[in-house]
Amino acid sequence: MPNFSYQAIDGAGKLIKGHAVATSDGELEMRLADNGITLVSGKVKTEGWLKKSLPGERIRPRDVIEFYYRLHQTLDLGLPMLSALEENATQLPSRPMRRIVEELRVSIENGNTFTASMSRFPKVFDLLDMAIINMGEETGTLPKCLKDLCTFLEWKDEIRSTVKRAAIYPSFLIIVILAVIGVWIGYVLPQLADLLLQMGVQLPFMTRFTLILSQFCRQWWMGILLIPILSGISLFLVQSTKRGGIFIHRYLLKLPIFGKIISNIAMTRLSQNFATMYQAGMSINGIFEILSKNVLGNRYLELLLKNAFDAVQQGESISDSFEKAGGFPPLLLGAVRNGETTGTLDAAFERLGQYYDREAKRTVQTMITALEPLSIFLLGGVFGFIILSILLPLYDVIGQF
Repeated sequence: MPNFSYQAIDGAGKLIKGHAVATSDGELEMRLADNGITLVSGKVKTEGWLKKSLPGERIRPRDVIEFYYRLHQTLDLGLPMLSALEENATQLPSRPMRRIVEELRVSIENGNTFTASMSRFPKVFDLLDMAIINMGEETGTLPKCLKDLCTFLEWKDEIRSTVKRAAIYPSFLIIVILAVIGVWIGYVLPQLADLLLQMGVQLPFMTRFTLILSQFCRQWWMGILLIPILSGISLFLVQSTKRGGIFIHRYLLKLPIFGKIISNIAMTRLSQNFATMYQAGMSINGIFEILSKNVLGNRYLELLLKNAFDAVQQGESISDSFEKAGGFPPLLLGAVRNGETTGTLDAAFERLGQYYDREAKRTVQTMITALEPLSIFLLGGVFGFIILSILLPLYDVIGQF
């Protein structure tokens, strides 16, 4: 929806400037006239790609969570939707989020539903968000649905932060090791080796091997850099295809430690999403349809979920469908079967979500704990090898003296 910058005359005859969201010039003029302001000129504001890419212009997950939480509070106090959106459009700390909320308000004023207005921003509002909010609009429980959605999204953001924290340490370690190897092997050792050779010192095998490695890296450094770049591009292109993405994601589940983390996070998303949507009153078919669309974060498990959905549509129970599809842990199968039998399916999935959430965090913490001594051992081995490559010929020089 266009964002206009305008010049107008207020009731005191003073020229004022401002900006507002409207579908057309005519609607902008009518909206200003309702406030006793006469439009003089107006034009659509255009924002370049550079401004949109700035950190302050991006919409973070926390911005969306805060919007949902504030909207839940205002609606729960009894304010109508338009007033609640107008309040959020001025109070939210995120400027791009305020603009989107203002566009939502204008769209609702023009007769659209809240969900239809949100669908104009697919990069901001997920399918799951819109499905839950749509269910809240239809059943008249929008404040509760927004509150449940906030709780779920806060959990999702916490999981994302946990995974990022887990990736910081090994990434920093790899950078340090590569930097040390680059400086010592690429510059220090060749300079020292030339000096020793001029002195007639015979270099030991370890030093000769390091020098050969150094010469190879200096000669083929561009190819060495291109190999990981081209490999990353190739993997990206392969995983962007349907069959390639399923194959890679299936292989990722088999990796030690990392596969367990990916599986636990996917099972947590499955359980939490299912419980949230089921409690909101969505049908089983609607839940499966949303969950099979890039919600779990693993395409192979989403394919299995789609196969389970096909079995559900043929009349199978949910637990039998999961079992027939394969790939789902026995704990999940047993809990779902018990939930179907006792009529507490939402509670079963909620307990599963809490369990896999704890398992995911525990596995990540275990990985971090294991990486610390392993990284020290690896870093010490690299430093030791390089230092021995330098010290061994120096000992020979000292022995000759």
